[in-house]
Amino acid sequence: MAQITNLNSTTGKAEVNGIEIFYESFGDNTHPTVVLIMGLDAQCVIWSHSFIAPIVEAGYRVIRFDNRDIGYSTWLDGWNKAKPYTLEDMAKDTVGLLDFLSISKAHLIGASMGGMIAQRLAISHSERVLSLTSIMSSGYALDPKLIASFSQRNFMKVLPKLIKWVPIPLKHINLKVTVGNYLALYKYLSGTKYDFDREAFNQLFTYAIEERKGQNPKARVQQFCAIVASGSRLNELHKITLPTLIIHGTADKLVPHTHSKKLASMIPNSVLVEMDGVGHEIPRPAMPEYHKHIIENFKKA
Repeated sequence: MAQITNLNSTTGKAEVNGIEIFYESFGDNTHPTVVLIMGLDAQCVIWSHSFIAPIVEAGYRVIRFDNRDIGYSTWLDGWNKAKPYTLEDMAKDTVGLLDFLSISKAHLIGASMGGMIAQRLAISHSERVLSLTSIMSSGYALDPKLIASFSQRNFMKVLPKLIKWVPIPLKHINLKVTVGNYLALYKYLSGTKYDFDREAFNQLFTYAIEERKGQNPKARVQQFCAIVASGSRLNELHKITLPTLIIHGTADKLVPHTHSKKLASMIPNSVLVEMDGVGHEIPRPAMPEYHKHIIENFKKA
């Protein structure tokens, strides 16, 4: 997870959809491309070199990028929660990045919200996608049918309207950004099987927050509103006919693994891999298992 230096890369910014998207490319540009799409309030460096290197070594070019509102990409001013951007807009950012880099098609790996964006790409822009890997994600994050509590189910049903019409005090939007806060959050989201690597994550967030541009305090709210505004993809998942791999930890507290069970049941010929005891994370000790299934899925394209 720490920033290592033995994996060469090139960086740049692509002008797409009226904003700038920062990207980093690893490996030979003549090799098949893999695009990594990160999740909510997470900079692209969460896709660690430890995750990227085995994919490059397997013969692929790998691109990671900062979503809008995060890292080195454009932080949006004048955002309006009554008319927020959506996951479709973020999918179009990815298409624009592919256009900028003259890449006709790519394998997609998306984590959490990134998996939702990747699903949208596979549905709406399937001609640009070779295969889909959805990690710890959902076809509908607010799906009331996957919530046991009656009160929570009802809350999920009204949440989109609450977000759109109820004022949110600025003190709740401008979240305090510290390395300690992000360490505490990621420790909470870790699972039961692997120890939380505090030292590695401390290095990661120190780099992301103190050495890069920093962490946008509004990103978490604005990107979450994009998820809510986008609604459900459940009725469209049958349109995904690409090779699809779905990976989810059984100890995920943020997006329960029942979401991926449902996702797999609705995407034809998809493969579901459940990672026992893994939380909302991709633990380094488990990466060889992830890579085995991911490379197998690439080869089906």
